[in-house]
Amino acid sequence: MRLLALILGAVMTSIVVAKPSVEYLPVDADMDFSLTPPEAQLGWEPGDWRIQHPALVQYMYTLAEQSDRVSIKVTGHTYEQKPLLQVIITSPENQANLESLRQAHLEGANSGSSDAPLVVWLGYSVHGDEASGSNAAPIVAWYLAASQSDYVEALLDDTIVIIDPSLNPDGLDRFANWANSNASKNPVGDLNARIHRQDWPSGRTNHYLFDLNRDWLPLVHPESRARISEFHRWLPHVITDHHETGDDGFFFQPGVPTRQHPLTTAENLEMTRKLVPYHSASFDSAGEMYFTEDTYDDFYYGKGSTYPDINGSIGILYEQPRVNGAIMNRKSGQLTFTEAIHNHVRMSLSTLMGAYENRDEFKRYQAGFFRQMRQRAGKADFEAWVIGDGNDRVRALKLMDVFRRHQVEYLELADEIKIDGTTYKPGHAWVIPVNQRQFGLAQAMLETRTKFEDNTFYDVSAWNMAMAYNLPFAKLSRMPDTSNSGMTGQGIAPSADAVAWVISWQQLEAPALLQKLLDAKATVRVATRPFAMARGSESIGFTEGSLVILTGIQDEDKTEDILKILQQAAVDGIDVHSFNTQLSSNGPGLGTSHFKVLPEFKPLLIVGQGTRSYDAGEAWFQLDQNLGVAPVMTNLSRLKSIDLSDYSHLLMVDGRYSDIGNKEKRRIASWIESGGVLVAVQGAASWAESLCFDGNGCENNNGEENAKQEPVKDLAYGDFNDQRAQRTVGGAIVEALADPTHPIAWGYDRELSMFRRGSTLLKASENAFATPVRYAKDPLLSGYIGPQRLTEMDGQAAIIAERHGKGAVIRFANNPIFRGFWRGTEKLWFNALYFGPVIRSTELPK
Repeated sequence: MRLLALILGAVMTSIVVAKPSVEYLPVDADMDFSLTPPEAQLGWEPGDWRIQHPALVQYMYTLAEQSDRVSIKVTGHTYEQKPLLQVIITSPENQANLESLRQAHLEGANSGSSDAPLVVWLGYSVHGDEASGSNAAPIVAWYLAASQSDYVEALLDDTIVIIDPSLNPDGLDRFANWANSNASKNPVGDLNARIHRQDWPSGRTNHYLFDLNRDWLPLVHPESRARISEFHRWLPHVITDHHETGDDGFFFQPGVPTRQHPLTTAENLEMTRKLVPYHSASFDSAGEMYFTEDTYDDFYYGKGSTYPDINGSIGILYEQPRVNGAIMNRKSGQLTFTEAIHNHVRMSLSTLMGAYENRDEFKRYQAGFFRQMRQRAGKADFEAWVIGDGNDRVRALKLMDVFRRHQVEYLELADEIKIDGTTYKPGHAWVIPVNQRQFGLAQAMLETRTKFEDNTFYDVSAWNMAMAYNLPFAKLSRMPDTSNSGMTGQGIAPSADAVAWVISWQQLEAPALLQKLLDAKATVRVATRPFAMARGSESIGFTEGSLVILTGIQDEDKTEDILKILQQAAVDGIDVHSFNTQLSSNGPGLGTSHFKVLPEFKPLLIVGQGTRSYDAGEAWFQLDQNLGVAPVMTNLSRLKSIDLSDYSHLLMVDGRYSDIGNKEKRRIASWIESGGVLVAVQGAASWAESLCFDGNGCENNNGEENAKQEPVKDLAYGDFNDQRAQRTVGGAIVEALADPTHPIAWGYDRELSMFRRGSTLLKASENAFATPVRYAKDPLLSGYIGPQRLTEMDGQAAIIAERHGKGAVIRFANNPIFRGFWRGTEKLWFNALYFGPVIRSTELPK
């Protein structure tokens, strides 16, 4: 497709527009200039500046007001309350019948016969600092709304185009502010210039610094939940995912064929290839570099170009060479931001043309996909999965809500069953049948796989959702009896006249409740031993970590507030047990010293340059959203100027901390010995091993051992990629063994699933009681870990918690709050926060 310049100023009569400096629309576009072009409303040419989200939204509404081809729906809002827009462009006749056409399309996807239009979804800039996509969106929208060409009119008669102009508005604005405020009158292409090197945390991520292109499956964030809801409402035939890359040429899928997920159909790859001639013709005509079927994979179903592949759509990744400023000096020549924008325009239009000209094949593919999933289900050697609640109904219901949002069917277990030693009981277990339309996605969410055709992964290699929530699950050879009574999350309400209220720590929301109680100045005691309480003829057992609130020791003016907090907690699903005595039926009584008063929690979270922004965001999110803590975050560079005595905990996420000098390390060690708790993850855990206590000198210890140099074994140069893959742990699920008697493992059983990413190994403790969680022997449960890395971690410590003076250092080899959805291990981190201060000295007499 030839792309020629459009001279806008000579045609327009009602508004004045500058002549475009680049070509970006087909020669036969035949634009209706009564519809405002982007240049006219923005006041500058696309590419001169980075568009900010309010201007992007305003422009889309302008088009909707001017054109009966355009409608807009607000599908949700970001954390920063920016609207998430769904811009639908189709013929006026289709707009008038949009809902009936949508229903007909969905029916056709199931039946295989439909006269409903093709549905193509264009999604731009899920990474906010890959902004050329969102900057292209107004041009694409204007072209579709204003073109009077026969082609576009025919296209819109038979196609519903859904434009998501900004998948990540918060990140888009953060980057636009950076790029615009660092822009010079004379553009700088030197990559050493400030404009090409964003400050921490960059604009890639959302408000809480999460990568939204990893959240399509976990659905942690409002942007993702809104998008998935609309995805399933529309079930597009084709969905695009517009990004930027560090490569010199533009990439479009397919990726490396051997790195496609095995559950994705072979037909999906062939349908993706159907569009390649359209992309290549467009880029050849423009003289732009491009490549395909190289570098990128199509494996993790939590990404925007891969999730559609297991849902009957064709997801396509596009990667434009990144230009952070107005220009960039690259190896193959200078590239402008304007060119980057128009490459995404070209790719959007070639996608529409290719999908339109092959529309019957795309429709047949989608209907055939769901038939194929039914056939695959019929050949499965089992009939259902069962998932138990692990003694935590709310945690299981949270997972069921994820399945619901993905349209995966589930039912309640009606009769008790026992599988591999685990008992699943009615009211505490759910059944996911194999025989369902979404079998492929259910399989993707629950499979365990350790063998792969290609061991190179762009992202994680495993994500079993039941394991992520640390819930028992199993395959069933026969479909069990089920019901659909509608289990709720209502908990046991507290009695107002109780002597004691007891809350099991095994419950997902118990930490948030504890924080509310501490904020209300309640005196909360934690059990350090198991115990049981009688209620009539029933004896109710509680494990270590259970919370006890004795009404008699609370301040009189606080009791009513405490009761209200507990009553609301029951509404939210927490069981609050009430007892009229402090006497236990087994184990220590509630008034004994085996119940420790929990101190105020005042954390200081280290963020900024040197810390890994993803991990910092995950910690921030947990504190702010899940615990309700007002997080004090400070840049690592300011740590030395802060009075640590104002805080109970120092939280250090993965990062590089070698710039912290010995004087500062001595100050931190002294603060710990005075009662502070250091919680350190991965890189921070390795750094924490350099801290010195009891006056021991470690002046030259930076947390790195001086290893003896061994001769390097020669390897074939051509084997580099494979050897690197074997040494890279991008993300796998491993088995760990916990000590449930240790405060860090309170609320857990002996075995649990953990997420392993990276190769951090903790320096072993000399204290035999200081390793609450250890990796199992031969620990791999799902995903890929190379033989060397697997051998290294075999039986090694996953968490070490050591007492130093009155305080403690708690080291994590891996991040237990990974991406906000690894909810089964988040309590290990919470335990470090709330129970770190009650870890006692365990030095044996010499």
